[in-house]
Amino acid sequence: MTLAFRILDRFLRPTSKRSGIEAGGGGRRWQGAPMLGTPQQSALSARGAAKARAAGLYINTPHGNRIVEAWTAAIVGKGYQARSQHPDEGIRRRLNADFEALVGPILAPLARALVRDGEGFVQIVTEYDGGLRLKLIPADQVDPSLTRELGGGARIVAGIEYDAADRVVAFHVLREAPGAPFSTFGEAVRVPAADMIHTFDLLFPGQVRGLSWLSPVLLKLRDRDEASDALLMQLKTASLITGFVRDPEGGAAGFDEGASGGQVNVSLEPGAMRILPPGADVTFSQPGQGLAQAVEFLRAQDREIAAGVGLTFEALTGDLGEANYSSARVGLLEFRRRAEMLQKNLIEAQVLRPFWRRWIDTQALAGAIPSDPGALAEYRNVRFIGPGWAWVDPRNEIEAEVAAIGAGLKSREEVVAGRGRDIDDLDEERARDARPVEGAPA
Repeated sequence: MTLAFRILDRFLRPTSKRSGIEAGGGGRRWQGAPMLGTPQQSALSARGAAKARAAGLYINTPHGNRIVEAWTAAIVGKGYQARSQHPDEGIRRRLNADFEALVGPILAPLARALVRDGEGFVQIVTEYDGGLRLKLIPADQVDPSLTRELGGGARIVAGIEYDAADRVVAFHVLREAPGAPFSTFGEAVRVPAADMIHTFDLLFPGQVRGLSWLSPVLLKLRDRDEASDALLMQLKTASLITGFVRDPEGGAAGFDEGASGGQVNVSLEPGAMRILPPGADVTFSQPGQGLAQAVEFLRAQDREIAAGVGLTFEALTGDLGEANYSSARVGLLEFRRRAEMLQKNLIEAQVLRPFWRRWIDTQALAGAIPSDPGALAEYRNVRFIGPGWAWVDPRNEIEAEVAAIGAGLKSREEVVAGRGRDIDDLDEERARDARPVEGAPA
């Protein structure tokens, strides 16, 4: 007993006594745990495989497609509105309309690339007439294999060129996207950083290229899809077998033989009755057994996948059976906070504002607008309104917004912007509605 107690105490001692910081400790429980010693290099190495797998799951699986499309709708929705702060109303309207016409068509595919591939590239092309055009660039067209030192502290990392001060100065872009028809292998073209927009969610300081937003759940998505297919095939196979006839004598057990005598007619008809000899019986297969447990297991997997990509369970699956008003609202508020963060830090800060400044400067160089510093500052001043959110309970939420405006906690402009509207447009529409209609009784 003494020897057995010593052996048991030796094995239990590491888990029963805890000291120091467990996250930095060792032991059997940490064996095989994933570690990222150099997260920047690990993200760069995993980028290509994660991107290709995410693209495959986006095209071939319902959940993969849902993740990308749900985040695309949340980030860009029906589009952004530009609100120039120029003092002249006519100039404001012209600038807003022209900018939205340029940017609007690329926002949805850019957001899909950002979620699916982890990054999006837009090349700013100057046309012969001096105008600008936005061209979407596939992520692999910015040569990920090009990495080398340039001397003096400058370098190229995965197709992106940095100077000695770690500023991005250029992108090295292949002439055709890999795998495109008629693509040719050749030297990448050096595109100045001023002519390229690169947007991605920075996970680690020093990270160069983006990582697919599906990365935390790629393996689980694949396993979940295979489990669903296997369950479906199991049900289909089991459903092919209706019943089992047992006859100890090896005969037809009371069923009729076919015309040829080589087959037994065991078909069932409404109202039919069969008399079986003593000892014979018929049992029926039950292909639906265990289905409830399998469905609940798949739901548990769906919850993990939803948590891994920052969506609610309802947003991922479309299943509202277990949702109520309170839980749906709490989940939506958390999701919207993250979506608004990404809208502000990715779409507005990395795409819209840089392109607005470049667009205004190009017009100044072309002589279309004044180029003196004071006037140029008025043209550069702009605000952006992201897509609004639909209300869960319109009546209660409108009453709450009205109360907040009355208490001085919110402005009308903030409330209107939260719905994705321009307050100037709204006030103009209200003024038009308030005008008396000609010929109408006073």
